[in-house]
Amino acid sequence: MDKLPKQPTTMEKLPEELLSDILIRLPAKRLAQFRCVSKPMNALLSQPSFIKSHLHRSIHNNDEMFMVFYSELCLDGEIPIIAHPSHSPVIENPNFINLPASLTIPPGYTHSSILGSLNGLICFALWPTDTVSDRDPIICIWNPSLNALRILPPYTIPASLGFEGIDLHIRFGYDPETDDYKVVKFSRLFQRPVTAFESLSYFKEWLQVEVYSMRKGSWKLINDRFPSHVGWISDFADLSIIGSDGHDGHIHWLCGLNGKITKHAIVAFDLATETFGEIPLPDSIPQYKMDQTKLLGHLSGNLCVMSYMEDGDIEVWVMNEYGMAESWVKHHVFSQFSGNIVPLGFILNKEFLLHDDKNRLALYDQIAAKVNSLEVIANSRFGFDRVKIVSYVDSLVWIAPAN
Repeated sequence: MDKLPKQPTTMEKLPEELLSDILIRLPAKRLAQFRCVSKPMNALLSQPSFIKSHLHRSIHNNDEMFMVFYSELCLDGEIPIIAHPSHSPVIENPNFINLPASLTIPPGYTHSSILGSLNGLICFALWPTDTVSDRDPIICIWNPSLNALRILPPYTIPASLGFEGIDLHIRFGYDPETDDYKVVKFSRLFQRPVTAFESLSYFKEWLQVEVYSMRKGSWKLINDRFPSHVGWISDFADLSIIGSDGHDGHIHWLCGLNGKITKHAIVAFDLATETFGEIPLPDSIPQYKMDQTKLLGHLSGNLCVMSYMEDGDIEVWVMNEYGMAESWVKHHVFSQFSGNIVPLGFILNKEFLLHDDKNRLALYDQIAAKVNSLEVIANSRFGFDRVKIVSYVDSLVWIAPAN
């Protein structure tokens, strides 16, 4: 009888293609442990192509979820971080992730805010208690799957100049052209109006823009400045679903332009060219009314704007061709809601998330035309203005510079 061919005795001796096909099915936390097995295994799992393939599989296999953060990062540990899987969003999974063990909060830093969530990375900031302080916010990038945390180095232009009148904006995005994750920071000096009758255009100066590159591990000042004719940035846009912006190489802000009448526009920052541009809103949106809710988001990978109309309807406009104003198309009109609801945006499988009149989060299923309430109720300590909805996916993306 012929002898059978000798079989490999260890997993590492499998052909690399077969080994990759096996490993790509495992969660990132387990794969991180495998990196310690041997140098060849570490080299395979560290390949950018393997990391991207693992990420794409997590996304396309419906492994995405959204997480509800009470009081931003819940620094006191009293309220859990609740996860909702995309395949069954009404299911709650409390304590799905915990804050990184390596996070040491310095004295005097008691506030936090989530700045962005992309491809399994969460960017957040720790803020000093006193707004009139010479201490700057501490910016961190965190991969919960790997329990890895990186505290960014100090930036060039301080955010806290020792007096009140600094308005700081920080956002997180991904540049697919260079496979780099970037943090964009800019601020403005302003003088508060003395009376309620003064113009909204009371800002003094936009300060220079800084960009942090995760591949390089450093900040740099860029030549392009934030548009000077922008009078204010909509705070409500910052309450939208974290993770819906910045994934396609652009970061967006819904802004008000200086002038005799208030006009809205979208300011975009291109992470590849590191320049600003401007996108007009659809002509049909009554953008001159200050009291009308407008919200930026993404639907099926396209930029969209949601407008809460006076009659209670919610219009959703989608830009089919990025940057082309004539490509705005009205895709949805939600008019069947009763009571006072607030639109939050689209998550997961194009489901529409809203805050209902019972102080709860709810999902609207467009196919079934049905609203499913989630068991997420605004806490007495933290209303929904302190709640963040974070899109999240299991990821091997490492947070150290490329070198």
